[in-house]
Amino acid sequence: TLRWNHLFSDKLFMKLSLIYNDYNFALEATQNTWVFALFSGIKDINEKLDFDYYLNTDHHLKFGLEHTYHTFIPNTASARSEVDSIFIEPEESSKRFAHEWAAFITDDYKINEVLKLNYGLRFSGFHQIGPYDYFQKDDNGNVIDTITYGKGVNVANYTGLEPRLSLRYLINEKSSLKASVTYNNQYIHLVSNSTSTLPTDLWMPSTKLVKPQKGVQYSAGYFRNFKKDKIETSVEVYYKDMKNQIEYTDGYTPSIGQNIESYFTFGDGQSYGAEFFINKKMGKLTGWIGYTWSKTFRLFEEINNAEIFPTKFDRRHDLSVVVGYDLGRRIRFGGCFVYGSGNALTLPSSRYFIEQSVVNEYGPRNGFRLSDYHRLDISMTLFGNPDKVRKIESNWVFAVYNVYNRKNPYFIYFSNEGNIFEGTLDIKAKQVSLFPIIPSITWNFKF
Repeated sequence: TLRWNHLFSDKLFMKLSLIYNDYNFALEATQNTWVFALFSGIKDINEKLDFDYYLNTDHHLKFGLEHTYHTFIPNTASARSEVDSIFIEPEESSKRFAHEWAAFITDDYKINEVLKLNYGLRFSGFHQIGPYDYFQKDDNGNVIDTITYGKGVNVANYTGLEPRLSLRYLINEKSSLKASVTYNNQYIHLVSNSTSTLPTDLWMPSTKLVKPQKGVQYSAGYFRNFKKDKIETSVEVYYKDMKNQIEYTDGYTPSIGQNIESYFTFGDGQSYGAEFFINKKMGKLTGWIGYTWSKTFRLFEEINNAEIFPTKFDRRHDLSVVVGYDLGRRIRFGGCFVYGSGNALTLPSSRYFIEQSVVNEYGPRNGFRLSDYHRLDISMTLFGNPDKVRKIESNWVFAVYNVYNRKNPYFIYFSNEGNIFEGTLDIKAKQVSLFPIIPSITWNFKF
């Protein structure tokens, strides 16, 4: 990240940013003499220009422009057989390219001493460019023609307005009410495979076939401080309605040379919940507790018999507790406990054999839950005496991650044991967990 800040006057401030991101994921598996690899990733080059303008004591304006050039590798597979010296290379045509831009303005408006309004508008756009192959299909889903777009040729264009509005009302000096409504267009999609807990989620851009997701969120909350603002508390509720959600069709498995977009189906989603928060900011004992109860589900005509189902990341309960205690000037103890309901996934309800091959019959979409996730971390920090001459400060941190060695589920896979030809085949589900109890020592210093 490169950033340049410039102060034009006491009322106008500018920030220019150049950001580069490169995320890649690879998963490798073996079967008999073959080794299969699955690749996905996203690379972004982002330029952003922000302005802050204080019109007067009642109006604080923020406005700017941003542009991002995206390179996607949504799903690329390769295979090799070391015995037969065969290598099947990943296809370069699976990459997707796009430009995303936006112009925005917001006004933080102090109406009076008790009422504050924040309103704004964002105009965004997304342009997919080639190279890209678009497969035309008939009513039965069969490919009847292919349209090929060359490098840099415009493929699909999307634009949208995103208004937002929030209101804060001060009941008294200790408590307030807040409410907001926000409309969003989402041009980049996270697609999850519900029949596998393997980390095979991928990022997919909007294309000629895949339309942008649209959503509107409503929220309201009550906020109150206690003991001269030493303790903050809040209760918030929210509801979100989402359109053009994306899921894999039933029976999808990654393979080489496939057109992944032909395995997508689209529907609607909803999410709602309540968030509770308490934060103690001062004193020897500090910390915060946050709890969220939520429900997120989707409805697709082509999935789950057109009945609602939870999303993969639907998490009914989410709890975080963070505590710190100062034992004198140089010693600080810390602790963190997290708990979350297990992710939802789709598992086989039965299996049968066709020509010595195992075929899975899956149950309801996301009808099974992984074990709940929970973990406790503790730490002790020893602060050194500051060197006032050389202006050096340092501290030692002694920490233990996952104190009680909880084996939290990372993913589940199925292991085949026995021989299918002898009728002794046994298929067992096995859980993989990462990061057991890990002690660590860290030395921090600044000058």
